Amino acid sequence: MQVLIADDHSIVRSGLTHLVGELDEQATVVAATSFSQLNAILDTSVQDGAVRDEGTAFDLIIMDLRMPGLGGLDDVEALVKRVAPVPVAIFSMIESPDEMRAVLSRGVRAFIPKSTDDVLVVNILRLVMAGGSYVPPVLGMPGAPAPAAGATARGGAPGIFDGLTRRQLEVLDLLAQGLSNQEIGERLGLNLSTVKTHVTGVLKALGVGSRTQAVLLVKETGRDRLV
Repeated sequence: MQVLIADDHSIVRSGLTHLVGELDEQATVVAATSFSQLNAILDTSVQDGAVRDEGTAFDLIIMDLRMPGLGGLDDVEALVKRVAPVPVAIFSMIESPDEMRAVLSRGVRAFIPKSTDDVLVVNILRLVMAGGSYVPPVLGMPGAPAPAAGATARGGAPGIFDGLTRRQLEVLDLLAQGLSNQEIGERLGLNLSTVKTHVTGVLKALGVGSRTQAVLLVKETGRDRLV
């Protein structure tokens, strides 16, 4: 897996590189500090013959919107079309819903606010790599761009939960309410070993290592219930 990260702040590039490593320990990261350098790297990948069917050596591109050389959303759209079907994810300080919608309308596969919890960022990137799209919870309203086909979220929740069964969603809901395994079993009429199996399945499906991390993902949706 090869990832191109474009951001003019070294701390952001370092942080994203670490998160990509959480996504894939074998991942190779190439960094760009400007939009012109990003394009130069893409040009080089073509000239070096490291080109696959999609026309680029990279599996994922993560970029900021406030870096030198980026003229506006037309540049973003041109990049998306150039590297398609390689997914482009935006990682930005922008908090305006209208600006987020405008960016998503240009074909990027995810808009990730820089305030997003790091565990959720990894899961968003995993979703994008699986062919899905991510829309920030603040856009869960009329007029917000819809997730890509096959990545539609249940009830408007982010698509990272689409791999869970209904029972797993029920278990995750109760985890988020602070219930213990015993209490979840009593609420759902399940024995303790079955609850533990469901909890393990939830953690595996979400790609997290603890109940706390799973609950954080639920909190990021801004929803009281997933089902």
